[in-house]
Amino acid sequence: MVVDLDSLATRAFGHLAADSPLKKLSGPERVFLHSTLRIYAVATAPGPEGEVEETTVYDSLERMARLVKSAGKLSTKLESEVFHGPDSDVLLPFTSSFSDLPGRLAEFSKVVGGVLDLIGKSGHKEGNADRLLLIVAAEFVRLKTGQPYYEHLAELYQAISERPLSEDLSGDAIRKQRDNLKQNYPFLHAWMLERARRAGESTAARDPS
Repeated sequence: MVVDLDSLATRAFGHLAADSPLKKLSGPERVFLHSTLRIYAVATAPGPEGEVEETTVYDSLERMARLVKSAGKLSTKLESEVFHGPDSDVLLPFTSSFSDLPGRLAEFSKVVGGVLDLIGKSGHKEGNADRLLLIVAAEFVRLKTGQPYYEHLAELYQAISERPLSEDLSGDAIRKQRDNLKQNYPFLHAWMLERARRAGESTAARDPS
């Protein structure tokens, strides 16, 4: 079955107030915003009660991050106890060829840990990934209208997600998520802003007006 994205977007935008600034968006822009928010809604939808969550790539990244951090701590202990401890000379014939190991481990922990932290600090990687599309949508609105219009975006999201009011994402919540990501994960925010810019160029190119 072919999904009519234009019709779906039109239906969702029909729930907005008549004077909503988002209604000034062109057809292609509406389709992009609708699709982005729809994928975000599906990605963050709660699973059936009692369902066992599957292991995700983010669980694996979290485990790797913990191991990489442990490597940094181990490098300090090796340096102080094995290579320069009170009895380190006993093992000198065996450890001398590994004298650069603590420094290498420390550098490994710093570099690889830094890369993993770009995705998110411990416990935040999956949440940041989920928020990518939401923030892209928010930046897209900002680029296209000149204003963030978080409340109007939240209203559109409510129409698309069809979630109960208790699960709605308010405009203020979207703003806080965007500001938090920009402040704590500038690399991620810059990446999302670039995605929004490219989407803006693409939708403008397809807009016959």
